[in-house]
Amino acid sequence: MKDITIIIPFHEPTEENYKLLERAIGSVPSDYSIYLSVPSNIELNDINFPNTESKVLKETEKATFQDLVNAAAKKVETRWFSILEFDDEYTDIWFKEVEREIEYKPEVSVFLPLEDVIEYESGKYLGFGNEAPLASAFSNELGYIDLDCLQNFFDFYLTGSIFSTKDFLTLGGLKPSIQITFWYEWLLRATNKGKLVYVVPKVGYTHYLGRPNSLVTSAREKMSEKESQWWFDVAKKEYFYTEERSADHYVYKEEEGEEE
Repeated sequence: MKDITIIIPFHEPTEENYKLLERAIGSVPSDYSIYLSVPSNIELNDINFPNTESKVLKETEKATFQDLVNAAAKKVETRWFSILEFDDEYTDIWFKEVEREIEYKPEVSVFLPLEDVIEYESGKYLGFGNEAPLASAFSNELGYIDLDCLQNFFDFYLTGSIFSTKDFLTLGGLKPSIQITFWYEWLLRATNKGKLVYVVPKVGYTHYLGRPNSLVTSAREKMSEKESQWWFDVAKKEYFYTEERSADHYVYKEEEGEEE
């Protein structure tokens, strides 16, 4: 088996979502193990995995994306893992390309792909994701995401990326108390700790944006612009801490726009 495990968080077992999940699994090479991470109270239909090393994990009662990822990451036995959203898919070339990059850049902790971003309902192509670090003036080194550039730019897609399992766990994983900016906070935390984050200049992932009832879409629909900005401010305060502070520390007050 390859030294990369694929984690797929899955919390909505509907007929439509099973079809999306099947497509996602179909984009994974047959010699990669898949961990389908689901809340422990969910009953699933039979899943057609590509090999016998793949399995369903029910390690948490919680249904947040962050909790499902963290629970699965703790069970990963390979050196690397990737997170695949069940409504997205990898491109055919991604794993071949990133395996080459891993060989030449063993010091890197996270390899991001370029991503095709597609509007879910219309199928309209919206552009590339993660391309900014490939501009010569973006960061201190071409292709790398560093702490300095993250102070002014936050629009990165981390699903589809290849993570060092050891580094992800050492950094504390994702913080469930942070809502729409949990990936941004994680990048700030990783780069603040000196971890290297690199964008591979190849399209390795297709991200479908705006699926109705998705966790991120649902969260954004409920938020005002002011609250959304507040979560970015929270991320810039939180990344100094490996472990999240108590969840009730981050309660948005609409009148004040301040944390408790």
